[in-house]
Amino acid sequence: MELLWEREIRADAPAFFPLDGNPCDFGTLISLARNAEQNLERARLGPGDSVLLADSVSAEFYAVIMGLLSRGITVLLVEPFLPLSEIDSIVSRMNPGLFLGSLIGKLWGGRSRAIRKIPRWSSARAMCSGPADPTSRSRIPSFSVPGDHPGVITFTSGTTGRSKGVVRTHEGLSAQNRAIRISGDFERFRQPDLAVFANLVLANLGMGRGTVFVPPRWRQRHLRRLMDLPPEWRPETLSTGPAFLSRLMESGAAPRLSSIHVGGALTDCQLFERAFDHFGSETRFLHVYGSSEAEPVAFSDAREAVRLSREKGFFQTLHLGKPAEGIDTDLSPEGLWVTGDHVCRRYIGNESEALKHKRADSSGRIWHFMGDRISQDGSGLWYGGRSFQSEQEFELEQRVYGFLGHSSAYLEQDPGSGRWVLRGQGIRDRSPLILRHFPEIHSAIETRIVRDRRHRSRIDRGASR
Repeated sequence: MELLWEREIRADAPAFFPLDGNPCDFGTLISLARNAEQNLERARLGPGDSVLLADSVSAEFYAVIMGLLSRGITVLLVEPFLPLSEIDSIVSRMNPGLFLGSLIGKLWGGRSRAIRKIPRWSSARAMCSGPADPTSRSRIPSFSVPGDHPGVITFTSGTTGRSKGVVRTHEGLSAQNRAIRISGDFERFRQPDLAVFANLVLANLGMGRGTVFVPPRWRQRHLRRLMDLPPEWRPETLSTGPAFLSRLMESGAAPRLSSIHVGGALTDCQLFERAFDHFGSETRFLHVYGSSEAEPVAFSDAREAVRLSREKGFFQTLHLGKPAEGIDTDLSPEGLWVTGDHVCRRYIGNESEALKHKRADSSGRIWHFMGDRISQDGSGLWYGGRSFQSEQEFELEQRVYGFLGHSSAYLEQDPGSGRWVLRGQGIRDRSPLILRHFPEIHSAIETRIVRDRRHRSRIDRGASR
């Protein structure tokens, strides 16, 4: 396995710097992880056990994950915004022996019958407590567990249905790091990455890279701190979704960056074009395609992706580029299927979704259904909408976005008449003009658009109605 703690790490190398907290080097992080590993051993937790983690993002948070994985314990990660009804069955099924949470996490957990039944409660900080060992600042020991042993279980955002428990095996975590390093050419960067998603911090640590982490609220005071970082902590890259990219440019605190990697949702061409002008021609932009179950699936040069998308008249950046390292694709009529070592093989707690989204081939490889309509030409893969959308609906949405000048809207069919209804923001006063310009649309309704809580970019259609 190629996980972080199985190779030597320079103890004074930057590891984790939350902009609302204090920096931590790899030596300190690994020392905390060893304390966590020893405290877990005293608690008699090891391979076959699981721990529920709902703590705030901190150095101790990642040190605990390192300690848990090193002992072969499955990490169950939850976020407070997920519906309790959808995770109760998963928590009951996993039967965690320990719950680690912040004060808010524990208050949230106290509302769940399944979580209240967990016998021991503590926090990441308490689990990492203990005397510092100056002799163990470069690596921590690890159990020998099979590659298909569950390492981390996370949840999908649930914007198109019930959230699902996504099982990431030890082998899958290692393969994901390899795919990111090779396909994204990330090995050449030595300075830290600026990231807004907690799962990307774990991937960076697995590659031996430091992370400057932006707290979830993206407050201006945190962004201003970017301009005052010491030289060793100045980020060289940014890993983000389109919403934070826009926020960073608006803040006036954007640092100079060598490479920016944008994924998690479709990105409007005009947002990329603003970013190209803002950061300059020397900054590389990567357009990343993937999902909670398969991340990454494809990479493309964003400048080229925007050019090709504009040539086809698309409002959004629909060119996805080439498959990532280790990814095989099957472009079936119903949508894209992918397989590879870093693709989630199974779900926990939602077997009906597994029947729809997983299949095995004759050689035993597990394929995952992305739920996206994808085509391919000589330039690479192209996004053509969600599988539940007709091609007509998706093409019409792209034309409507171009007319509106934004993508804060979506189409749906009236169940009675089958006619198209446009819902979105900023369309009330333009409704007559929209209906004249698009005779296919029966009505245009002003609707507050709700974005997913994780990326703040994808439209949550159920919550927006």
